[in-house]
Amino acid sequence: MVKPEKPVPLLINGEELAVLSVRLRCELDSRGTWLAVEASTFELGAKLDRTPVIRFDYVRKSHTSPSAHVQMHAHRGALTHLLSQANHKKPHDISALHIPLGGARFRPCLEDVIQFLIDDCGFDAAKGWSEVLNAGREKWRRTQAKAVARDYPAEATETLRGLGYTVTEPSGGHPKTPDKALYLW
Repeated sequence: MVKPEKPVPLLINGEELAVLSVRLRCELDSRGTWLAVEASTFELGAKLDRTPVIRFDYVRKSHTSPSAHVQMHAHRGALTHLLSQANHKKPHDISALHIPLGGARFRPCLEDVIQFLIDDCGFDAAKGWSEVLNAGREKWRRTQAKAVARDYPAEATETLRGLGYTVTEPSGGHPKTPDKALYLW
């Protein structure tokens, strides 16, 4: 995966104490029609000791770990230092963090990670950040909903009919649901 040119600095009370690195690799989806994320990493790194603290990883074709997962690299020192600088209510209790997992249906998007860093960890935010994140999160989730419908056309058809829509199946029937959608860890 290509490293970003420059990680995004994260400030607490105006002081840069951490960075957010974002890495994405894309490919065409299984039908060769849409751009799909092959792998992504959102990584919080501590500036003090230049170590990763937490990573949100997605690997589309993973066989050795869950395709979407969170990895904690933090030992109490690096993470609790950041939390205490941000005046977190419980800086020495890592279990007090609420790590987002993408809402009710989807893996975390970049906006989820950024909101976690602001709301739960206490990093500084620019005015109007919430509206910008909500717009990006909405776009992400609507795109993911379309991808789910493409992977599960029979179920999407059944659900839409249950809501009163008229849906006509293709002449050859529904395409087969990809095995990865059903079985990938």
